[in-house]
Amino acid sequence: MSELIMKNTQLTLIFLFLAFLKVSAQEIRGLDFYLDQAKNNTPALFENRNLEQIGKLQNNLIIAQNRAFQINATSEILVAPYFDNNGKPIDITTTPSPNAFGYDVGVTNGGLYSAQLNVTKNLFNRSVIDNLLFQNKIKNEAILISSEEITHNLIKNITDLYITTYQLQLQEEFTKEILIDLETRLQVVELLVKRAVLMESDYLLLQLDIESKKLELKQIQNNFKTSIDQLYILSGIPLENVDSIPKPNISAIVKPTDLFYNKKFENDSLQVAADQQVFNNQYKPQVSVYANTGLNAVELQNIEHRIGASAGLRLTIPIYDGRQRKYNELQNNYKKESLEYYRENSKIQLKNRIESIKQQVVDLDENMQLLDDQLQKQQNILEIYKGKLVQGQVSIVDYLNVIQNHKQNVYAKLQMQTNHWLLQSQYNFINW
Repeated sequence: MSELIMKNTQLTLIFLFLAFLKVSAQEIRGLDFYLDQAKNNTPALFENRNLEQIGKLQNNLIIAQNRAFQINATSEILVAPYFDNNGKPIDITTTPSPNAFGYDVGVTNGGLYSAQLNVTKNLFNRSVIDNLLFQNKIKNEAILISSEEITHNLIKNITDLYITTYQLQLQEEFTKEILIDLETRLQVVELLVKRAVLMESDYLLLQLDIESKKLELKQIQNNFKTSIDQLYILSGIPLENVDSIPKPNISAIVKPTDLFYNKKFENDSLQVAADQQVFNNQYKPQVSVYANTGLNAVELQNIEHRIGASAGLRLTIPIYDGRQRKYNELQNNYKKESLEYYRENSKIQLKNRIESIKQQVVDLDENMQLLDDQLQKQQNILEIYKGKLVQGQVSIVDYLNVIQNHKQNVYAKLQMQTNHWLLQSQYNFINW
């Protein structure tokens, strides 16, 4: 029985341990987590996905409007009376006297009683439909390009925020290390003060510096929490308490085969061309067939025999519209010229910005190497000062100055590392 209880206890502990590992793993949320959440929760991307579906439905609408039979029913009753007709104040007739007042009988026939079913269909309009479908296709591709640009900007904003958040985390860790060391030194100084090796003012000065570091640590922690909150806000997820985040993993991307500004230029150019083609649709001859059936009479007498049908063809040929077609073409030429100018300018700007970032990275790497050498020397000096402080051979002021200089250089290195990640993020942002 005891063995069974022991086995159950062991199994329970194993399950609890595995559950703990699972929870711990879930709490480690790196850069990819926030990027994925933002892509899923950004309203603009959600709206564009709906616009894509709307665009697909627009194809069906275009075909229905231009290719399908259009069927409608109409009904009309028109009464055109005559006044003072053969002694009658009001008379509805198709044979009024010459002295009666009313519309000409040749215009109204005295009235109209109509109830018809009408059918119309456009013929030989395949090119018109193709132009409309092509225009809609280019608009849908513009939505995809817009989504790509929104996602790209989102990646840049969240990546930069994540990098600065991680910098605050490193500052917090370093400040905690300084505090632990200073509190250890405080105990040593307290002993030296009791032995009259150091003055009580040295103890108070070191204690004051520790309080200052605690305040600084508190401010860093507040900034870290605010930065984490901003990450969650940008990602569109409810706020949570996060103690730490992993190191940002930013891989340099290779130069894409199809740069974004080229894709956008091509889409914008095609959109101008598509709009011009649709505008020119109105200059194509239009042929339509129509038919109707129902009741159509001008008088009530014998109206039951006025049920019939009719059909016909309608041809419309545009002749002159004040040179609107020419003006539209000139407008589109100016649009194309502007797009070409933007394309060439983007090409130059991209090349210059990439070269600038590469040079900044080279300079930054050189400065980081020099700072690493200086930090190593400062670390050696700091260790020497720690030993001398135990023996009461250096003043607290000198010791704190060494720590302050070391802290400034460590912060400078953290900033350099942050700038290195930010430059890499900027390179990925523009190299697309």
